[in-house]
Amino acid sequence: MNFLDYRKSLGIAINDESKKQYFFTKIFNVLYDICDNDGIILEDQEYFKFCNATGTQMHRGGIYGQGYSYILKELEKHTKSIENFLPYYIAFMNCLVNNSYRSFNYKEFYNLLCNMLDQSQIPYEIKKDNDGYFIFPQGAKELDDSLVSQNLEWLKSYPHARDAFVKALRGYADQNDSNASEIADKFRKSLETFFQEFFKNEKSLENNKLEYGTYLKTHGVPAEISNNLESLFQAYTNYMNNYAKHHDKAGLNVLEYIMYQTGNIIRLLIRLENG
Repeated sequence: MNFLDYRKSLGIAINDESKKQYFFTKIFNVLYDICDNDGIILEDQEYFKFCNATGTQMHRGGIYGQGYSYILKELEKHTKSIENFLPYYIAFMNCLVNNSYRSFNYKEFYNLLCNMLDQSQIPYEIKKDNDGYFIFPQGAKELDDSLVSQNLEWLKSYPHARDAFVKALRGYADQNDSNASEIADKFRKSLETFFQEFFKNEKSLENNKLEYGTYLKTHGVPAEISNNLESLFQAYTNYMNNYAKHHDKAGLNVLEYIMYQTGNIIRLLIRLENG
């Protein structure tokens, strides 16, 4: 039982502000302990990469190994909220190269962030692709594990669909009121790309409806269920056409459902294929 769970067991309320302060105190305790005891030295290029990625003003002249200290000070400027802090920390991880002489590299900083988020009961999930780490709000753990994390592994056999799905997840991480339709359409595109790779054709998502329904039936899905799944698929494509693909009317309140429904269709077909 961690400290927050212990407080809950005593009937002490834990609100989001308490979790935020708990998270920042714990992670900066470790980050500064690394600075004081491990003497971590960043290469000038790593420091430059962080500043360039985040639009941070660099310290001019030779930094003489002080890049890590400068980055810590920059991270502290962005502790007003978790949402403000995380992109800077992720940018820091992505700027690191794997130097064997350092006791802390990007993997250790990744593990540190995951552990601190978990201990602070703050629901974010971190993923990595060819462009580096990215982070998105976590939903129900069981759904994230089954419909996001495991799908990313299975989609390695469908590389174009995997790339499209990762782009959609990256968009989901940066969702706001003005880009909901764009993000929804990214998920539509990821499913369309998956269907094209899975069914080995170049049809649009809507025009693969027959292949989808036939595949369900020929792989032993009872008509009562396959008919329902086809109806859900039709509703999915209708929504995309009426709210995302052709109209800018999608809302943030349905993006989580769209993410999971996209993952659910992908998972179903791959599971059926694998028997």
